[in-house]
Amino acid sequence: MPALLLALALGQAAPAAVTPAAPRAIDFTRLPDGSFRATLDGQPVAGADFYRAVLRPDLAARSEEARSDRTALQVAAVAAPLFGVGMGWVAGTAHQWPLPPCVGEPPFPVSCTARDQVASQNRAAMNRALVAGSVAGVASGALFLFLGSRVRQVEPTADEAEALVRAYRARTAPAAVPAGPAGGASLRLEAGPGVVGLALLLGF
Repeated sequence: MPALLLALALGQAAPAAVTPAAPRAIDFTRLPDGSFRATLDGQPVAGADFYRAVLRPDLAARSEEARSDRTALQVAAVAAPLFGVGMGWVAGTAHQWPLPPCVGEPPFPVSCTARDQVASQNRAAMNRALVAGSVAGVASGALFLFLGSRVRQVEPTADEAEALVRAYRARTAPAAVPAGPAGGASLRLEAGPGVVGLALLLGF
């Protein structure tokens, strides 16, 4: 009990308050061509990095997703013609007939007419397959390129960026601390006959 009274009388130190990190400085500048330039602590930011800087991770995720989709379609557009040629070669190889042997043995006349005919048919089948595969690959590549150009990039306009910067500054501005009582307050331990208590003194 004496230890408790002593603690109440002297007061126990409150845990130190954790000071929140100061908000990072974002500067916004409109450029003559209608675009804008934004910097975070002096370093230029754009696209998804700009959205993260103004505390909008949802827009940053959408921006990165759109950029990834467009890049994937552009890569597919480049690879499609090569893939088409490869598939044509596979199809042409599957339609090759085995070459028959030539007929006859020296010194008698040797006839390779049947062999030459089959070889000619094989070459024609391979050419047709390669042409068909190339056409399909080029058509697919053009389609992928068109789809990639239709992917809307999530990039802010100058007006949108300025509004986001204003909202960021409003959210990170330090809150006003209300003024306390003029005289303050104090806590005092009082002891009387058989009674120990605490008295709260308010000064005005």
